[in-house]
Amino acid sequence: MKNKKESISNNSSSFEGSEISEFFDEMSHGRNEKINANPIVDYEQNVRSEIVLNYLSPKSGDKILDIGCGNARDIAYILEQGAEIIGIDISEGMILEAKKDLEKLGYKNVTLEVGDATNLAYADNQFDKVLCSEVIEHIPNADKALNEMWRILKPGGHLILSTPNPNSWYGFDRYIIWEKIFRKEWPHPYDNWRSLRELLFMTKTKGFITKKTAGVCYIPGFIITYFVLPKFIQHPLISIIRIFEPFLSRRLPQFGYMVCAVVEKNKS
Repeated sequence: MKNKKESISNNSSSFEGSEISEFFDEMSHGRNEKINANPIVDYEQNVRSEIVLNYLSPKSGDKILDIGCGNARDIAYILEQGAEIIGIDISEGMILEAKKDLEKLGYKNVTLEVGDATNLAYADNQFDKVLCSEVIEHIPNADKALNEMWRILKPGGHLILSTPNPNSWYGFDRYIIWEKIFRKEWPHPYDNWRSLRELLFMTKTKGFITKKTAGVCYIPGFIITYFVLPKFIQHPLISIIRIFEPFLSRRLPQFGYMVCAVVEKNKS
């Protein structure tokens, strides 16, 4: 695996790449604890994990690459199913924290590496499945990253993608209220949300075949729920949303806070 500086220099912009990695380095410390402490954010991440891991369907004998593994929130479950998993992230801080978190759970020999999604250091046709959840929006050269995901997947292999959706209540809060009305700068150095249609168009142009789609998380936006609602109201709101989540995920995937797609590399 190339070192951090070599990986970043191969991105579409070395400045953007280093800025992105530094941003996530700062976010990495105690990230899982911070997520668990916020009921809304915890729900967002739990329902995301449930859907992407169900679609990933890891099993013994699978060789899986988790691109942008972060603090390895999804990796413990994959290991429990007996699959072989490699996790990579552009942030060295995230990798270090992921190793600590997995060691606490008794997993000490998991392969976690600093790596660049646009220049994967793996052979062609090496993986049965690739997970890339809440990552593609942070990659300036997303087309190149998708080319790499296609390359390292085996024929018939599946790519599970998820990304925040601008056509959601969260998207309205971000793009209209936060950025246009409040004129506030979005905190991420690069964060390009995509609709379900845009996500499927991107994968189709690379030759992937769409197998499944889903919407993820139907909480009514982040401005009200993060900054206005007290916690004693957040919990019953989550309970109500959870009841309707499966129906909304299937019937209205294009309006979820996040959108998820399972796409397949052509067998030929």
